[in-house]
Amino acid sequence: MSQKNILLIGASSGIGHDLAIKLLDQNHTVFCASRRLEKMRNLEVLGAKIFSVDVTDEEQVNRLVENMIEQVGHIDIVYANAGFAIAGPVEETSIEKVHSQFDTNVYGAARIARAVLPYMREKEQGRIIFTTSIAGRVSTSMNAWYSASKHALNGMVKALAQEVQGFGIHVSTIEPGCVQTEFDSIQLADMKTTTELEAYDSIVKKSHHFLQNAYNSGSTPESTVNNMLKAGFDNKPKLSYQTTLDSKLMFWVQKLIGEQTFGRLILKIIQRNPA
Repeated sequence: MSQKNILLIGASSGIGHDLAIKLLDQNHTVFCASRRLEKMRNLEVLGAKIFSVDVTDEEQVNRLVENMIEQVGHIDIVYANAGFAIAGPVEETSIEKVHSQFDTNVYGAARIARAVLPYMREKEQGRIIFTTSIAGRVSTSMNAWYSASKHALNGMVKALAQEVQGFGIHVSTIEPGCVQTEFDSIQLADMKTTTELEAYDSIVKKSHHFLQNAYNSGSTPESTVNNMLKAGFDNKPKLSYQTTLDSKLMFWVQKLIGEQTFGRLILKIIQRNPA
């Protein structure tokens, strides 16, 4: 495997952090970015160049890409892995909060793509791998806005794939289900703090139990990291990779029985949880 220049944004924890370690073990040149610089110090020790970057700030994203070009000349692979999840009823979630969700998960990914595409077009090669989620295909109670952001990101990537194919640039999405990282604690906590209306009390508690159980029995990051490597290095990368058992199952079940029936099935499972 030839050495590549790789930009990984969202490397401070979870699958991004584990991916960075794998890439460094393979002797690639890896530029890692995240809002939390201190969380990447061990990656720096392993040989990564680390940067504090907030993907909601276009100037910071552009400066990061320019810095990498100045240092290594070109970028072969970009992993756009930054993201977070809010949770709670649509009725009780403020639009300001929704905007923040989209600003990171959708617009942040777009800022990364816009920053690197001119250099990749010039070289007539490159790959951009976006971490979406199976929530970009299916929606479950209390995850409306996270799911909406991932649906939007999936839609953007599908169009982008067509736009840049003629330049020798490949784009892919990584679609995990529930993975055992710190991601779930933030999402689950937000679900409870967002809710104040008594009318939603029962469905929130049941949805919380449902999601907590799903994370507790979720996959380790390994299968998702391995699929991210495939997207980056396979000769013929796929447009999308469902990377965990639950994401593959949900993808195919919804495909077979349809969205409405799938939604009813999910709600039935949620209703079996304690309130």
